[in-house]
Amino acid sequence: MVPLLACQSIQAGDLLTEVEGVQDQANLYLALVPADQQDWLPSLRELHSAETPLRLSDLPPGRYAVQVFQDSNGNGQLDLSPRGIPQEPVGFSGNPSLFGGKPTPGDSLFEHGTTDSVISVRLIHPRKKKEPVAPVAPHNGDR
Repeated sequence: MVPLLACQSIQAGDLLTEVEGVQDQANLYLALVPADQQDWLPSLRELHSAETPLRLSDLPPGRYAVQVFQDSNGNGQLDLSPRGIPQEPVGFSGNPSLFGGKPTPGDSLFEHGTTDSVISVRLIHPRKKKEPVAPVAPHNGDR
């Protein structure tokens, strides 16, 4: 007799990631990593799309972290400055602050169960470089 538990398959729901702050039609890239991974690479699954929510189908239950970025220049990667600062819109599950730099997966964990999960990721856009302001010439009569 085969045990009943052996006949049951593991339930796996979909992960839907709603992305806030999308500014143009550039593709969104999603990287999913497991809870015990220290860095964002390599990812368990990757996805790119121009439409939201982003859907990863049949994701087994567990703890995960998600990174999403918008590929503004179409080169298929998140562009970083020489100091490692993202040059394209980027966000993480749990929406941690980027004040202290790019978070680790451990800073962005969420729990996915046997049914569909919906998470929200807010893209943070890179700051534009401030252009120097030219001095204004004084008008006649100004001192």
